[in-house]
Amino acid sequence: MNLFKAHFVHPYTQVPLIVYFNESDGHVTFEKDQEVLDILMKMEKKIGKDRKFLRDLHRTSHMCKTQYPVASFQDVFDFLEGLGVDKEDLTFQQLYVH
Repeated sequence: MNLFKAHFVHPYTQVPLIVYFNESDGHVTFEKDQEVLDILMKMEKKIGKDRKFLRDLHRTSHMCKTQYPVASFQDVFDFLEGLGVDKEDLTFQQLYVH
């Protein structure tokens, strides 16, 4: 399995996310970056009570429940650029799964 991941902040919701690209299966998935969210909540106590941020956090949950079909890294970058994420802001790392 060829699995890659990159961290980014969603440009519209400002929610930190992780994007996974499974090159073997040809799909992209998203996950909230819980480590970064936990740090934000500790550093910015008010953010946990900010209704807009909480609403955006909830809206982002829907995005994380779906696999999106892609055939190549170029398709991944095109898909993410459609979401407003700049290709230059992404650094994919390969994950080794046993």
